[in-house]
This record gives sequence, C-alpha cells and structure tokens, in this order.
Amino acid sequence: MAANTTFDRISGIILLLIGAGAAWHGYSLQVAFAADPIGPKAFPIIVGIILVVSGASIALRPEAMSWEAGDYGRILLVAAACLLYPFILEPLGFIPATSILGFLCAKAFKGRTVPSIIASAVVATVIFLLIDIGLGLGLPRGPLGV
Repeated sequence: MAANTTFDRISGIILLLIGAGAAWHGYSLQVAFAADPIGPKAFPIIVGIILVVSGASIALRPEAMSWEAGDYGRILLVAAACLLYPFILEPLGFIPATSILGFLCAKAFKGRTVPSIIASAVVATVIFLLIDIGLGLGLPRGPLGV
C-alpha cells in the first residue's frame, strides 16, 4: 500500500468519524421548541451523513487519488468562486449568485458553456423553490426580487 493510499484511508476514516460525531450530536440535541419547520437538529444530522458517506468513499477507494498539473488551476477557480459567493449573495440574490457559483464550478470541471449556464440556473431555481417557498425559509431575493 503506497503512502498516498494510506493517507487517503486515514483521512477517510477521520472524516467518517467526524461525520458520525456531528450526526450523533445533532440527534442528541435537546430542543425545547422548534422555531421553524425543520428545527435545529436537521443541519448537523444532514452534514454528518454527508461527511460519513464522503469519508467512507475516500477510505474505501481502491487506489489513491492522483493530481495532474492542470488540476490546481481548477481547484483555485472553485475556491475563488466559493470565496466570492457570500459577497454576491445579498446584492444579487440567491438565484443569480448560486447560478454564478454553479457555472464557475462547471467550467472548472470542463463543462460546456451553454449547458453549464442552463444547468446552474435550473439547479439554483429548484433549490430556491424548495427552500424559500417549499420550506418557508427566506433566501435573499436581490434587486429583482428573485
């Protein structure tokens, strides 16, 4: 087993344990009353489940992940988009800001321009409808009210 594979296995197990801890902590929260439809337990449980699945997939991967020279630029583009997102969320609104984030991430992974624009706009709109209208949790609407 190569050093990178061992590192991946250890990292995956650590991530899995952190996720299990987060889910357990969320499940064990004592809440006097629920102020919103979902309640405060849902977020740590959902994040914990995502971390458990991610950690398990990293730990059980048959070979170590390899990086090519061009990958670093794509990683930086995704990181820059994620850093930009909170600054444009309020001024632009959820749908445009999330569409921009999705488009930049799609382009970082060599997505074609027009399908990336359409897919990111559709995904942002569906998420907005589910959270803002479906769950009644307010999301920033921006200057156009969307």
